[in-house]
Amino acid sequence: MVNFLRIKKISMALAVVLGGGVVSDGWAASSANDNVDKQVELLSQQTAALQQQVQQLQQQIAELKTAKAAPVATPVAATVPAAKPSSNATAKNGQSATVATQSSKSTPKANANAVVAADGVTSVTTTPVSDDAKQALLPPSGTNLAAEPYGGRGDLANLGGTAVITAPFIKSDRQFGGYDLIVNYSSVKKNIAIMQQDKNFVNEMTSLGLALPNYPLLELSGNIEALGMHISGPNSAGNLNLSNAELDMQARINTWTSGFMSFAYNSGPSSGGNPISNSNLYLDNAFINIGNFDKSHYYGTVGQLYVPFGSYRTYGVTDPFTKTLFRTKGRALILGYNSTQSTGLDASIYGFNGAVQTGDVNPNSSDDDTMPNDNVVLNTYGGDLTYHFAFSSNTNVGLSVSGISNVADSSGMQSTPLSSDQFQGFGESSQTEVLKHNVPGADLRFDVTSYDFEFIGEHGLATQSFSSQDLMYNGEGAQPTATHLEGDYNFKIYSRPSAFGLGFDQSSQALALGVPKRAYMATISSSILRNTVLNLELQHYINYSSNDTAGGNNGVVFNSDGGSGNGVFLQLDAYF
Repeated sequence: MVNFLRIKKISMALAVVLGGGVVSDGWAASSANDNVDKQVELLSQQTAALQQQVQQLQQQIAELKTAKAAPVATPVAATVPAAKPSSNATAKNGQSATVATQSSKSTPKANANAVVAADGVTSVTTTPVSDDAKQALLPPSGTNLAAEPYGGRGDLANLGGTAVITAPFIKSDRQFGGYDLIVNYSSVKKNIAIMQQDKNFVNEMTSLGLALPNYPLLELSGNIEALGMHISGPNSAGNLNLSNAELDMQARINTWTSGFMSFAYNSGPSSGGNPISNSNLYLDNAFINIGNFDKSHYYGTVGQLYVPFGSYRTYGVTDPFTKTLFRTKGRALILGYNSTQSTGLDASIYGFNGAVQTGDVNPNSSDDDTMPNDNVVLNTYGGDLTYHFAFSSNTNVGLSVSGISNVADSSGMQSTPLSSDQFQGFGESSQTEVLKHNVPGADLRFDVTSYDFEFIGEHGLATQSFSSQDLMYNGEGAQPTATHLEGDYNFKIYSRPSAFGLGFDQSSQALALGVPKRAYMATISSSILRNTVLNLELQHYINYSSNDTAGGNNGVVFNSDGGSGNGVFLQLDAYF
């Protein structure tokens, strides 16, 4: 404005000079002309400066319009791809580990309302946030936002509740056959597999520069299994069945606590003989782990699970005799130590309140209150000791021994596959659960892995004979034993991971439990499609002699046939 006033004054002065009276002499005229030239020159300079200021003002206005038209950046979730596990070949019931994906978001610093005009241009108006509000939104000073869930805004995760994922893997070359999925954890020592998986999950997240979520994480897995079979000989049978359907849920609750639940369905026939009418769901396993293998080698587990007595590994379709006779489930408390490495020591002790009781009971009473030793909290107990070591760079060896105070609580002794007019197992009633005395058991095993070969050996036994009134073989108290030997070779069929195995099973004094005397098997399996396994097993079995007799708890076993037979089993497993 000052410049405009100065220009106006100069213009008025110029008008006076040019429009004034007649100059009396030449000197006066010359002097006036010089003054006019100076004023004109000054006016030109001021005009140029004014034009420069106008251009600067126009540029500032243009920049301000551009800034107002630019939309406010919206926080974007960055998804971390699931990492995948190593492809070391494992047996059908092998263990493995998994990892979850996680999102990261930037922290908003102001509230924004966007308006879209008719011409499609988006303008944004922002409401300033107070300093106190900004401080509440931001993470603590010094926090590395790149390593924090949701950019340091952990509270945002709570809006979505518990994160649920499926098919979690760790490392980049996940296995093709699905053996690394939760559903294929070994049925025995499943609690250790879960804690090892949690350790691998922590390490994988740390390597990616991501912080672990401070809210529960739920992992889902499962399988569907179809089985076609034909058995010839004295125990002839044929069937096409949905032999298994299972849903597993593994929860990472916090850094020290994890949980597991699995649901399965009953594929056996109902009382009317129709298996479809018996497709009932039941809780198979459910337990809580207290432990953190990143911080401690010690752990505790409580819940319903298979206790660490035996291993029962196989590549075959049918169960080894050792598993049929001795695998034991209980609502147990387990305390243990684990080296957390592929080599080292694994030791555990456990106890649970088994169904089997010892002593005398009124045979005419069905009241469970009359059961002896009912007030004992842990009437069955045992322990396991396993040590794995590297024999060479390509050969690993594992040696194990397990013990249990009473083998009568095993699944194979609680329920037999025999017909209803024969011995049904100790779990048939509260009366048949009462034995004259406990029968301890032991399990010895080894496994050797060398290059693409694996050798498995296991021997389970009752270390004392049963009373002949409880379990009898040839007129005397039975002392069941079982042995399983297996050799497997891993290879590829058209780039698909495959395996071939040969196995041998032997039992002794187990006629009353519905187990053959001896069996030989050959099996081949391949993953035709990812997360599926097709298994073919050929088996030759030999029964106990027709001269052998057996029974249990006043129930007899009919064995008039003896002889031998063959079985063909074709199984398709789909895992997720």
